[in-house]
Amino acid sequence: MQPPSSPPPGGGYEPLRPDGTQAPPPPPGYGPPPQPGYGPPQPGYGPPPQQPPPPPPGYGLPPGAQYPGAGYGAGYAYGAPNGLPLKKRPGTVTTIQVFIFISAAFSLLIGLAMTGIGVGSLLSGDFADEMDMEGSAPAFVAGFGVVVLAMGAFWTWMGFRAGHPGKWVMWTVVVLNAIGAFFSLISINPIALGLEIMLICFAVSGTGRQFYEGRWAPYYQA
Repeated sequence: MQPPSSPPPGGGYEPLRPDGTQAPPPPPGYGPPPQPGYGPPQPGYGPPPQQPPPPPPGYGLPPGAQYPGAGYGAGYAYGAPNGLPLKKRPGTVTTIQVFIFISAAFSLLIGLAMTGIGVGSLLSGDFADEMDMEGSAPAFVAGFGVVVLAMGAFWTWMGFRAGHPGKWVMWTVVVLNAIGAFFSLISINPIALGLEIMLICFAVSGTGRQFYEGRWAPYYQA
C-alpha cells in the first residue's frame, strides 16, 4: 500500500480504500475544521454563529420600536437638561407687556402734543394767543411735554424689557404701576386703578413671578 504521490486539494491525504485506491473527498460540512489563522473560513465548518441574547425585561425599547435618529425632536431645546420641552413666555407676562406698551403710546402722544403746543407758542405770538397762553405758560407746557416724552420713551423700553426674566424688572413693574394706581385713586379713575392692580398681581404671583425670578428661564423660548 503506497501513499498518494501528491496531497489532494485542501491539504492532507485522502483515506485509502481496502484495494489501495484513493477515496473521494468528503462533501462540504464534514471533516475537521480548518486550522485557525490559515486562509478564510470555509463554509460548513465550525459551529453556527451565535445570536446576541435579548435584553432583560425592562430595558431598551418595546418590540418593533426603533431608536430615534440623530438630532432633536420638535419642541425640545438644544442642550436642555433632561430633554425637557421649551416653555413659551407666560400669558401673564405678555399681558403686562401689552399694557405697558399702551401706556407708552399714550405718554408719547400726549408728550408730543404738549411739546408742540409749547414750542409753537414760544415761536409765534399769534399761535400763543389762539392757545390762550401768556407769559411763561408756553415754556412750562413745552418743558412738561418733554418730561412726558421721556416717560413715554422709558415705558417703551420697559415694555421690551418686561418680556425678559429679572427680579429688578418685576419690582420696577410693581413700583410704576403702584404710582399709577395712586394717581388713579386720587383722580377717581376705577378702570385704570383696576388694571394697575391686576398688573401688580400678575408680576408678583403665579407664572409671572416664576418667569421674573428665573425659574422659567432655563427652558424659556421667546
